[in-house]
Amino acid sequence: MVRVTEVGLPDLSEDDIHRLAEECEGEITRFILRMVPEKSIDELIVTCSIDLSDVLTLDVDIELSQKYSTGHSLDEVIEQAAEHGQDWLEQRLLEMKHN
Repeated sequence: MVRVTEVGLPDLSEDDIHRLAEECEGEITRFILRMVPEKSIDELIVTCSIDLSDVLTLDVDIELSQKYSTGHSLDEVIEQAAEHGQDWLEQRLLEMKHN
């Protein structure tokens, strides 16, 4: 799912973009761990890449597997986590723009 949101961008350096991507990965990981019991997780890899050419693009890749089922739809968890990451990044950019 591709979502386009116009927030206007603050001035971002390469370091800012790298830091935001790392923080977004952490935020998505915490979101997933609030939804799925950590002890049931076999593999959890979250990768965020941010590209800033004409517009800022966030690409989220989530690999999630469980040792045993907990009744959660992992596809739904992944979709919600990716949306949460987009919302989080949008909010951070707005905060940076106004500071």
